[in-house]
Amino acid sequence: MAAFELRDIEFRSDGSKDSLTSSMSPELFHAALKREIAAAKRDERELAILTIALSPQTFSSLSQFQEELVNLAFALEQGLRGGDFFARISDRGFWALLRTSASNGQLVVDRLDLPRHDSLTTKIVARKYDEYSDWIERVDQLFFTE
Repeated sequence: MAAFELRDIEFRSDGSKDSLTSSMSPELFHAALKREIAAAKRDERELAILTIALSPQTFSSLSQFQEELVNLAFALEQGLRGGDFFARISDRGFWALLRTSASNGQLVVDRLDLPRHDSLTTKIVARKYDEYSDWIERVDQLFFTE
């Protein structure tokens, strides 16, 4: 069991950036996601969302947990391709928009070296033909029901 509560984790933004990780704010992520869906429809491109959730119970202190969030944000910033983007969506993790299929999304997970981290869970949710709200509902159900 974690030695801290999830509510103790810093999760604030100034409307554009997360105060802890300097990643895009959730509001900007969702606005960019809507634009990306429209462009993907026009270009007949596939999209996927990669969710990355840290397990608080695997950390002995709040500072270790927050440090890992910062490290993950750095890895995403350095490892995602141009056009892909991410945001810290909750106190314990990130969503990344990938301009690829779900199967190719697994290659992104491997390239970011995420499988070696026992403290996190990753999931990839393809858009298929979903509209924004249906897709987000599917992603929410997977991300927030762990």
